[in-house]
Amino acid sequence: MRERKNELAPCGVFCGACPSYNKTCVGCSTENKDQKRTSKWSCKVRNCCYLEQKKNYCIECDKFPCRILKKKIIDTHPEEENFKYRHEIPEVFEKAIKMNIEDFLEYQKKRWSCPSCGGIINFYKYTCSECGKKVIV
Repeated sequence: MRERKNELAPCGVFCGACPSYNKTCVGCSTENKDQKRTSKWSCKVRNCCYLEQKKNYCIECDKFPCRILKKKIIDTHPEEENFKYRHEIPEVFEKAIKMNIEDFLEYQKKRWSCPSCGGIINFYKYTCSECGKKVIV
């Protein structure tokens, strides 16, 4: 089993690109109850992965990508460009299988960094948190 990292949600979403990360949330993988964002505690994907399957990431499960992951994440908002990051989970997570977790997180950090200023590109709007530039990831 891979080591759990705060920047990577069990479903494969890179928390480091979430606008809430390090503001109201410290990552889907953490057990920190002091954070303001509480939606992760009722997340069906997180609960299945951690509590039922006893895995750190969905990719470690024989059922990947399972019905829950598809219904709650991958297949949601199919025509909406601002949810593209969700639709890419199977392909992006395939890279994680071939890399160690630190290299995978480094890949994600580079992928979600603004080529102009180095700021973080936030998903949903695909804009840089520093310079506001729209960036295609």
